[in-house]
Amino acid sequence: MSTVLSTLQAGGLGELLSALGSLATWKTLALILAIINLKNLPFIWHLRILYHCLFNLRLKPSAPFWPKGKAIVDAQGKPIHPVFRSCWITSRTPLLETDYNLHKSNSTYFTDLDVSRTALVTRLYSPGVGLVSKELDKEFLEASKKEGKRAPKRKPVSIVLGSVYCSFKREIKPYELYEVHSKVISWDKKWMYILSSFVRPAKQSGGEKTLLATAISKYVVKKGRLTVAPERILRLGGFLPTRPVESQTVGAVDSSTEASAIGTPASVEGITATGGVDSSLVREVLKLNDSQIPSREVLEEQQKANLDSWSTEEWTWEHIEQERLRGLAVVDGYINLDEHLNGEWA
Repeated sequence: MSTVLSTLQAGGLGELLSALGSLATWKTLALILAIINLKNLPFIWHLRILYHCLFNLRLKPSAPFWPKGKAIVDAQGKPIHPVFRSCWITSRTPLLETDYNLHKSNSTYFTDLDVSRTALVTRLYSPGVGLVSKELDKEFLEASKKEGKRAPKRKPVSIVLGSVYCSFKREIKPYELYEVHSKVISWDKKWMYILSSFVRPAKQSGGEKTLLATAISKYVVKKGRLTVAPERILRLGGFLPTRPVESQTVGAVDSSTEASAIGTPASVEGITATGGVDSSLVREVLKLNDSQIPSREVLEEQQKANLDSWSTEEWTWEHIEQERLRGLAVVDGYINLDEHLNGEWA
């Protein structure tokens, strides 16, 4: 010990400080700052979105959507239909996401919601969106032939985010681990409604999770100017049974003012938007051109895999419809909020 002290006194301490000083350059500090705030670096959000799009749209058909032989259950272990099953991501709050109170800034909740919702929507809308796009292209072509017009230009299909509501319950501290659970709570003729929950994981196995925030979002699918009903997409995707003939009544689909104010064919297969969302103004979550959609054979293979993941005997159309209507009642105030707000603006 005396030898070490004498060495430091003889100049070793100065050399040590000099070495530490060379490490504390602006480049080193910038690198450390980038590492501890990796989530907020340029294009990281885009990579997170792209990751879920690539894997959940299943560019590799061999990747199963729902693990074969594994029961689909909710958080309490109760059997649940795939449409209403939660999809979740985990994340943390780096320093650049904190506000002056040193907890997660309110504005940053929405970037996590983007990722969580994308993970869910790309799961449930595959392969339904692709099959719908191909069916509509065929329908447009047949209609143009009947009218003696030339074949119409094929338009991309877009999944569009309409609005988001978020309610904050508890703070999220810097670098605290949290989960964002998203699930479909209901849908009507135009919109699919998604409930997202920010939760703090249980501290020990079997413990309870803590609710940190809740959010409601709504999505619409558009093929050019045509709005496609969520029911059609989910059914073609292999997630819904065929609607019974006696239920082919437009008035029974939903009671939302916004949806029912738009003219809808009796088949409830699509609606031509005369108002509501302008796809040129809202952010498109996902836009697929014809060349980006897998072949019909691949899509039908995925459709069959989805059909095999749930029991048509247990989950009848009436059973699923009952759950959809229950969820619609939960988001009733949110559904017509836009119309009331627009009225205030007018």
